[in-house]
Amino acid sequence: MSLDLPAPPSSEDEKSQSEWRQAIRRVLLDWRATLDAETHRHLSDLVRSSFKAFLLERPKATVGFYWPIQNEIDLRPVIESHLDSGGNAALPVVSGKDKPMVFHNWTRDSEMAPGYARIPEPQNSDEVPVHVLLAPLVGFDRAGYRLGYGGGFFDRTLAIMPRKPLVVGIGFEATGIEDIKPHQYDIPVDILITDAGIRFVTDLAEPAGGKSDQSSPPCHLCS
Repeated sequence: MSLDLPAPPSSEDEKSQSEWRQAIRRVLLDWRATLDAETHRHLSDLVRSSFKAFLLERPKATVGFYWPIQNEIDLRPVIESHLDSGGNAALPVVSGKDKPMVFHNWTRDSEMAPGYARIPEPQNSDEVPVHVLLAPLVGFDRAGYRLGYGGGFFDRTLAIMPRKPLVVGIGFEATGIEDIKPHQYDIPVDILITDAGIRFVTDLAEPAGGKSDQSSPPCHLCS
């Protein structure tokens, strides 16, 4: 699938690039919103299959995932399987605009309530560190820079974490573009998982041999 995207800005100034990113974001969100149910389910199943394989090598990891909104890929079935296998999961809690996210333990029985932007958040649960952090992709480029919703929550959160988790971008392959022209402080993901499979982006994520990420920070949770 190829999308008709706005041409990159001719100017390198930040205002032009920001306006271009906003235009790209609108196109990609509109495309995702209008995916027919069968195609969405098929592509999502491919992503879930790869994500499940990814977690099988990390059975003890605490995975910071996201509650699906705006036709995002729903990973809850895979997360529940991860919990059944002895892993852990956490959801973000946001205290307000321009604030970093914190992650709270989540299970099937967690009490949930609408939080920031009316997205469900765990209630009366403990804050926990995460070893794998899932970042939903509105769009992405080949260098692993992600286009999100524009709030900056993921980059803000990663910037203050005392130990960087393995960051995994989750999205549809059709939303990949050559270069999203990231901001100065944008942080790329380590791994991309799309309907095209698993792609390592950073050297940290892919050790010599390219078979797994055993040299990454959460590698002690792989077995």
